[in-house]
Amino acid sequence: MSASAPAMPDLRIVPTTNVIPHEEHDFQRAEPLIARIREAGSWLNPPIVAPLDQDRYVILDGANRHYSITRLNYPYILVQVVNYESDEVQLRTWHHVVSGISWFEFLRGIRQINSIKLESVDLLHARASLARREALAYTVLTDKRAYVMRSLDNGTAARTDTLRELVDTYKRNGTLNRINTDVISDAREMYPQAVAIVVFPHFEPAEILVAARDGLRLPPGISRHIIHGRAMRLHYPLTEFQENGESLEEKNHKLKLWVQERLAQRRVRYYAESSYLFDE
Repeated sequence: MSASAPAMPDLRIVPTTNVIPHEEHDFQRAEPLIARIREAGSWLNPPIVAPLDQDRYVILDGANRHYSITRLNYPYILVQVVNYESDEVQLRTWHHVVSGISWFEFLRGIRQINSIKLESVDLLHARASLARREALAYTVLTDKRAYVMRSLDNGTAARTDTLRELVDTYKRNGTLNRINTDVISDAREMYPQAVAIVVFPHFEPAEILVAARDGLRLPPGISRHIIHGRAMRLHYPLTEFQENGESLEEKNHKLKLWVQERLAQRRVRYYAESSYLFDE
């Protein structure tokens, strides 16, 4: 650890039921993840959470990992707690690039949603409509044209339900990947079979907290939290997430000693640069 490294991550073991998602899990990612966790027998990358109230935490990143631990029937989970209001956390938005279905099937699915009105516009107009929150989202099929999707009911719960219904239309039959461009030709450099990009609005942290508190789950893969000082590759034994007669305080004391041991052995390293991981 260098002198310029940030403070050590705040790692805690907490009851699984005290960790609340703000978005749905992605079954395309979660099912293979469950198998990998079961096979590994250890916990690599803890979900990032922020305090929601006195006892509960909202998941900022890691809904699939939390779902996996729940499915594996572990009563405890190891998380990294962050201050949502600090400069160490940035909230951005992912776009969805859709493949595995035809553009005709893609549009037909959207047109079948009664609460959405579709309007064909140029890409610049679509971007402006979304920035003003006049649009629920927009989709790009070519580099010059887009379809703006407007919700016929602008209530918060109704818009969230419509967003989930929208993503479900292509998540069921197609393949969803996350991307940060709305230029379809650029997307096809990475995903040659891409038929469309779906672009969502920017959310504020308060909206994420309210979504978790009120059970208004966003679709998977929209919110994008960038965390400075994220803890990764822990390899913490899953057996510590079981009921074994230890209190929660005892479990967290063992975790603290485990971290101290890793530090003493110089097995903790801080990387300031951005990285690509090819084994997720």
